[in-house]
Amino acid sequence: MENLLKRGLTPYLLGTLAGVLFGALLTAYLYLTGIADITSSGYGAWPMMVQALPRAAKDLVPWLLIWLFVTPAVQRVPFVQPWLALGVSAALAVFLVPRMLGLDALSSLQLNAIGLFALVLTLPVVRANDVAMVASFFVAMHVVTVSVMGMPFGGLGEGIFTARLSGDELITGGSLGPVFGFAGMLGQLWLAGTVLKHQHLLFAGARARLEPRAAALRQLGLGLALASAAVALMFVVTIATSQSKIVAFEPSMTSISESLTTALPAALACVLLSCLLVATPAYALVRRGWLAAIIATAVTVALHWQTPGSNAHTAAGVGALTLAMTFAFTGTGRLWMPVGLTFGWLLVEGPIFGFPTNGFPIGHPWVQQQVVRYTIMSGGIIGPAASLIATSAKLLLVAAVALYIRKPKG
Repeated sequence: MENLLKRGLTPYLLGTLAGVLFGALLTAYLYLTGIADITSSGYGAWPMMVQALPRAAKDLVPWLLIWLFVTPAVQRVPFVQPWLALGVSAALAVFLVPRMLGLDALSSLQLNAIGLFALVLTLPVVRANDVAMVASFFVAMHVVTVSVMGMPFGGLGEGIFTARLSGDELITGGSLGPVFGFAGMLGQLWLAGTVLKHQHLLFAGARARLEPRAAALRQLGLGLALASAAVALMFVVTIATSQSKIVAFEPSMTSISESLTTALPAALACVLLSCLLVATPAYALVRRGWLAAIIATAVTVALHWQTPGSNAHTAAGVGALTLAMTFAFTGTGRLWMPVGLTFGWLLVEGPIFGFPTNGFPIGHPWVQQQVVRYTIMSGGIIGPAASLIATSAKLLLVAAVALYIRKPKG
């Protein structure tokens, strides 16, 4: 955690500041030139900001798959030049991103805009293996342009303000939004030039920040395993106490693939909010991992109360899982285990065991459940996933994480 505070926050801060600046300048340009007519939407600031991270994280998922897996794999091929890794990543983005986000019938101009966006944002990944900077830029840019200013992107567009764009596709970006329009592409080219000009400053020591891949995968796998075991225990207790019954069992890969664009973005958003934005500054103040985790959990629960339908059951469920997540973060100083815990819980809870929840849509769960008793299963708007049984299973996760952190390493 000390290393994260001393070195690891630099790319997150740089990316976030660049994303906010990019989104603000783009908004100002569109408004001053008359391309965007921006008016108040009437929505409250807090509910929209709480929804901002999940919306940005969903759009980020296909890009993360490219930056974390494809780009490094291409770079490891003998005699491959950096420009080739950039080209392959951009070509895959043009193919993958529209399909994963459900964007149909894009014109050649829009596809070229996606390709340019991929080239620019993949540059830090190729030059310094720095995914943190571009991911932070992406999230911050989306929070400003979509969730604050209400500019359309892939069907998203309701924010604190509402922006109506006028002009042809070249100017406005069409269904992709102004980030991929004329002004947005000019901004991307300026960003690429700035990155190349100051790369000796931006990427100084970037490789030293990287954790060995094997250790990272172990933490991710452990988080997935612990969360899976906790949900399995919840399922057994639920069935054994006749709170619900199994209606059908239909294993399908569809639910797993759907979870990549539903559960994974939700998990990433939770981790970004609770760990990076709350737990990290809390740790800088109190210098105690367990206390920083409690503070981050309290803040997350307070934000949860702003969502419609929240109650004591949902707050307890959210708080217990957040405590496990933030405790893992402050104990390891990395995001891998928190992501594994959160994504593992959401994946196994809904798509596998079929617990009804409003956290994200479940189209084809493996286990079809029917709740038959509500004595200890009331979870409010979230459903049985926020029940007493679920909260107890999440508290067991906290205990398991504590044992892992206290275990001597090596």
